[in-house]
Formats: sequence, structure tokens, C-alpha cells
Amino acid sequence: MIQLVIPTYKRLDNQITLNSIPKKFRKHITLVVQPQEEEGALEIHPKIFVLSGNDIGIAQTRKEIAKEWGCNRKVRHWILDDDLKILKHTEVMGGRLEKSPINGRTFLECIDEIEAAMDEGFSHGGIGTTWINPIGKYPYNDNFRIVTNVFYDGLVLCDIFKEIDWLLDGAEDFYVNLQLLTKGMKNRVIYKFTTDPGHSNATGGCSTYRDIEFHNKACRKLVEKFPDYVTLRMKVLKSGPWKGIEKAAVVCRWKDAYNSFGKPTIEKFYQ
Repeated sequence: MIQLVIPTYKRLDNQITLNSIPKKFRKHITLVVQPQEEEGALEIHPKIFVLSGNDIGIAQTRKEIAKEWGCNRKVRHWILDDDLKILKHTEVMGGRLEKSPINGRTFLECIDEIEAAMDEGFSHGGIGTTWINPIGKYPYNDNFRIVTNVFYDGLVLCDIFKEIDWLLDGAEDFYVNLQLLTKGMKNRVIYKFTTDPGHSNATGGCSTYRDIEFHNKACRKLVEKFPDYVTLRMKVLKSGPWKGIEKAAVVCRWKDAYNSFGKPTIEKFYQ
């Protein structure tokens, strides 16, 4: 079975994703932690992987996970944020979608969907998120935005690992996704299932260091890296901890990025 990987930081006492997954699947889960939380992690889960250092950031964490499960173990793996509730979408009369919590049967169905996608050649992807309207995307959407979770075929990832720049903290998942798409590696985002990540910037995790300046800088750097496929929008927030502050958002043309494989870009022209 695909291996489940949950990187966690400053949330050992609030393991939403771990507790959302039915118990019979937890033997397939590894918690990824920094050395400073190794002892505490072993008190809540028997399988852990300890990172190279403390306070290394999420991008370096993602890189070390990719190297371990891709290059070293060469296995299919599914990386999930530590604050997710996993839900199933069911299509009902009128084309509406209803959400329900997963159970042992439906979670196995979710795993089977992910495995089937990789069998079809989708070497990376994820399931949906409640942050994105699923209408028009059910049961899946190819070459699209991956957020809160990502799966990889370890064998494929290992072959391309050294060609990927993993280290754009704050926009790391978008950055890697765009690199893979522009290399002709298609993704599949499965909308039969979805994650509920709750409120953005919740206590713990990246919120311990991700302030508005950090966030905006990451968005601008992503635009610099992929000017052909990413544009920036600024908006003054009306609520939340950053109320009254101008926050950046990126709009990514995911399908254009995939379709660009083998075609010249502005960046390549000037090089």
C-alpha cells in the first residue's frame, strides 16, 4: 500500500490528520518531525522520521521527504499536512456534491483512486480541498493546483529529484508542481475526496514563522520563477489576523504550464 507521510511541527498535541485516518491504516503512517520533537512524537505514534535539523522550514522538509521516500525507499507516498480532515464527495440529484467523513471503506477507496492515477501515469497529484469549489472538477481535474496534500510515485520522483529546485519556502508546493508540469509530468487532482484544512494560518505549523512579509515575498518569488504562468494579485484583507494589510495571491495557469512542455517561453527566449 502507498505510504502515508505527515510532516508535523508544534502540533503534537493536536494531530488532526492522524486522528482523521481510520486506525487500521495508521501502521502505514510516518510522522516527520524535527529533532527537537522526536521524543514527544514517539509518545503519540510509533513510526517517525527525524529531519536533519531544527527550524529548517517546510521547503527543506519537503526536499528531505522526497529524497527519503523517493530516492532511498523508491515507494509511492502521499504527503499530508497535519491539520486535515479527509472527506468524501458523493454526487446526488441535480449534480450537487455532498461531503461526509471517511471511514475504513471509503478511505481505502481513496487510496485505490490515488494508486489507479499513478498506474495511469500521473506521477504526482493530490485530492481536492474545501478551499476550492469542486463544481466542474468532480471526479478529477488533471494538471491543476495541488494544495494541502500531494502524492508522488517514488520511482519517477527519484529519476528527476536532482533536476528539481525544492527550496522556495512559502510557495514550495506550487513551485515544485510548476516545475514538474513544465517538464511534461502530468498531475491528477482527485475530487471524489477532499481535505478540510480549517482556517488558514492556524496556530502551530508554518504559522510560527509565516508572517505577511514572508508570505508576500514567497508569492513574488514564484512570479519571478514562472512569469509565463503566474501572475500576482494584491488585496487588503478585511478580517483575520492580517486585517487591513495588503496580502499577495498568485494566479497560476496550471494547464498552460503542462501544455508548454517542449515549447519556447519568454524566459528561454531571453536566455
